[in-house]
Amino acid sequence: MLKPATVLLLIQMYVCKRVQLSSGTIEGKILNISYSPLGNQSATVFLGIPFVEPPIGDLRYRKPRPPKSWEGVLVTNEYKSACMSNATKTYKNKFGGPISEDCLYLNVLTNEYCLENKNCSVMMIVHGGGYLTESASTFNPEILINNFVGQGRNIVVVTFNYRLGLFSFGQFNGDRGDKNFGLYDMIESVNWVRREIENFGGNKNRITLAGHSAGASMIVAFTSSPLTKGLVHQQIIMSAPMTNMSKKSNFKGMTVMAQMVGCLSEEIGFNKLSEEQVENTYSCLRKKSAQQILDAQLWLLQNSTYFLGAPPIDEHFLTDYPENLYASKSIYPINTLIGTTTLEVEESSYIIDPAFADKKVELLENLCDHIGYVLYEEPETFSKKCQKQYMNGNSSMNLSNEMEFYTPAIDFADSHTSGNTKVFLYSYDYRGAGPAYDRYLEVRSPHHSEDLIYVFGTHRGIFAPKDYIIEKIYSGMFADFVNFENPLPSGDQKWNQYTKENREHFLINFDKNFITPGMRDNYYTEAYEFWSTVGKKSFKEEWSPSLDTFTCALVISPLVSHMKQTTTAFDKTFEQTELLYKEEVNFLKREKLERTQELKMETKRRDKALRIQNRKNGLANKEITEGDEEDESSKLDILLIISAGTLFGGILYVTLPNVILQKRARDGYELLS
Repeated sequence: MLKPATVLLLIQMYVCKRVQLSSGTIEGKILNISYSPLGNQSATVFLGIPFVEPPIGDLRYRKPRPPKSWEGVLVTNEYKSACMSNATKTYKNKFGGPISEDCLYLNVLTNEYCLENKNCSVMMIVHGGGYLTESASTFNPEILINNFVGQGRNIVVVTFNYRLGLFSFGQFNGDRGDKNFGLYDMIESVNWVRREIENFGGNKNRITLAGHSAGASMIVAFTSSPLTKGLVHQQIIMSAPMTNMSKKSNFKGMTVMAQMVGCLSEEIGFNKLSEEQVENTYSCLRKKSAQQILDAQLWLLQNSTYFLGAPPIDEHFLTDYPENLYASKSIYPINTLIGTTTLEVEESSYIIDPAFADKKVELLENLCDHIGYVLYEEPETFSKKCQKQYMNGNSSMNLSNEMEFYTPAIDFADSHTSGNTKVFLYSYDYRGAGPAYDRYLEVRSPHHSEDLIYVFGTHRGIFAPKDYIIEKIYSGMFADFVNFENPLPSGDQKWNQYTKENREHFLINFDKNFITPGMRDNYYTEAYEFWSTVGKKSFKEEWSPSLDTFTCALVISPLVSHMKQTTTAFDKTFEQTELLYKEEVNFLKREKLERTQELKMETKRRDKALRIQNRKNGLANKEITEGDEEDESSKLDILLIISAGTLFGGILYVTLPNVILQKRARDGYELLS
């Protein structure tokens, strides 16, 4: 339900409109919209069209199937339920809204011009929500009509649902069955549009996918897959975090959920399952109610240390890490409009928090260490370079944004740049939204999702007259890209195509006359040069015990919660964030210790090889066997490492074969492994 202050539109229903599809006849409605300063806009809308069979009963945890035909006329003039999720978060109010496992429906917004001419461009909007929440049913259709269907823009808009959370992106250790059901839902929605959109006046060869945040990352996954080549014409990627995909994503949360509902023995833990065990577990889960599965998911998100995140890399849909796909040039390039806000999420800004002023060096070292030991083959080298890069001034607050948003945006733009495609890049820096942005976090502007108020209407607050003008200009850039393959700014400004050499981008920041700065070169060039050359990634996928993927937030939030002694992010209790913090501290210590041992053994191997070479060259004065004996005896050496620091306290490690003991003041010894 919209807040009274955000109800900007008066709607009158005039007549019904019927369309014949391959599955049967549907009936929508014609809306006349009075949209404040822009005058009336008319549209024909069809809400709640089934594009696959409902994924219920035996079809749960299976790829979607085409819809069955129906007799008579199917009335499609109301939104269907959102997919299974936290309803209050999906609908962004304390009362929530309808949710159901029977949720795979789409909505089409068109107008008489398109229905008559049959050649309008199509924009398919992929909703965000962190793969856990939100829905096509939460878009305000009147705003979409105003910004894209009306004003002579004549775009056929399609929104659709896809399965979320553990109904969609879960997997088991050793799973060889189907997974990533939400991405296959997306494929089927596109296939449906290609089959049927001409009936609504759309052109199947002019389809643009558009999404923000997780919705944008869904598009990144979609257009990076070998299964989707040629299905869409263009893509709009808004503020996509692109570094959080892994082969192990969500298997721990899925395993715990299956144990909670009685479909998997707790004794199995996270051990690898046979194909028979996987299928038996899925068969059991198909017999549980959707609410049981959702209740378990919501419980573990709040009351456990486990997380759910991005789609896992698998053998079929997502065949490799995105950066590897970009580098291999295996992606099929298409026209791309991509951009970010200048502040996004600023997760690493805690490093310069005045409350932690005396710990800045230590906090930066900890974050760089953690990123290094999780992601890079030479973590010590990475950490030193990272600390040097982000130590000066307030630069550390940019670390997470540059790593997770800006550098991947360049990689993605590069991967779609070819002689036959057009790529356009933007940076949104408008900081004057004020009450027009219904701020859900106390953060600086322009925050992640802040520009959505002028495009899709998400997080929309109270509009002033200036906001309607900005909305017309900004949404017009997206509409022009959909229609003309070029985001045309207002006035005499030009938006040049992106090139790898200059990294051209359009800077958006409206002045009092609604003029934007326009073209700039070198989009985050310094950051890109650092992150693209700092070292080789390991892709070893080893994290602290509760994690099966990596994002900066998963490292930062438990640390900040610990320092402030209150939970600062996620839905988790403080007790769970404290457990996560302790896991991460111990993980980093073990990684450093193991790395030290590896380096010691590597040094001895090099020394041995050098002695062999010296002997061959007649330079050695001792027999090689002396070195061999030294290697054997060294295996029983005691390695003492003292880690000093006010954040973690002084700790003495004693390493013996297969045993690590840590000595803490007052606490005695604790067995770590």
